[in-house]
Amino acid sequence: MKNFFAITVSSIALALSAPAAAQDAGSTSGESAETEATPLAPARLEAAKSTVDYLFPLGTYERMMRGTMDQMMDSMLTGMSGMSMGDLAGAGGISRDDIPEGEGEKTLGDISREADPHFEERMKISTKVMMNEMVDLMVTMEPAVREALTKIYARKFTVGQLMEMNSFFATDTGSAFARDYMMVFVDPEMMQSMMSMIPEMMQAMPEIMKKVEEATAHLPPVKMPGAGDAFGSVEEVVENAENSGDATDWEDPNNWSTEDRELVNKLSTDSDTAFEKYYEALEKAQSNAKATMANDK
Repeated sequence: MKNFFAITVSSIALALSAPAAAQDAGSTSGESAETEATPLAPARLEAAKSTVDYLFPLGTYERMMRGTMDQMMDSMLTGMSGMSMGDLAGAGGISRDDIPEGEGEKTLGDISREADPHFEERMKISTKVMMNEMVDLMVTMEPAVREALTKIYARKFTVGQLMEMNSFFATDTGSAFARDYMMVFVDPEMMQSMMSMIPEMMQAMPEIMKKVEEATAHLPPVKMPGAGDAFGSVEEVVENAENSGDATDWEDPNNWSTEDRELVNKLSTDSDTAFEKYYEALEKAQSNAKATMANDK
């Protein structure tokens, strides 16, 4: 559970770079916009740098994340803790019938508190520490983000367009807009709007996963652990040997006898079949046990 929230914190922090990158999306201004392969004129880079100084000055990530992110994460964790295990299981493609009786209505918070009575306090402390560390990490990444944005603006807009933007940003109104442009993405109202979308996304996930399964139904099943590299066919062994470039002569199947090659191929096929049968038997055994236990109640 702790790892789940840690991943959530990290993902959200890293996702803060998305608004900056999104400034490039859909920008089609300028018939004279250059392709990425074309060298950028110094004048365009200089004008774009001024634009980035207005919209994404040094310290932007710290301003976005320090304090604001703590509140945002507390709100998000509270919302996630209130989700029922039935909804979470459904989002993962697990039927409610497969959830033990009485567990489906429990919330993520209920189960977390059963396992750890100090769950809330531990999460608040963990979140604060992680966010502080993520702030430092994002701050070190900020110069690279600013450089990328400068190049993006220089390619997407002409010098004249950039100068017009900069003239606007130099005004009181333009300065007010530029100063809080990125802060909009961590505004509490924006966070609340994003949180309100989660239940709908969770409900849609089973149908999405069903469509994914249908779209990939023509592909062979994924080999279970141990059925690939360890028990590969002769052809796979040859390919691995060629790719590694350091196989010894006796490891090279080309130097094996015909009988040995045939045996390896046979056992490779048998191992794949055995793994498939194992997991089929495992699912059947669990299903039978579930049915028996339900009848005994």
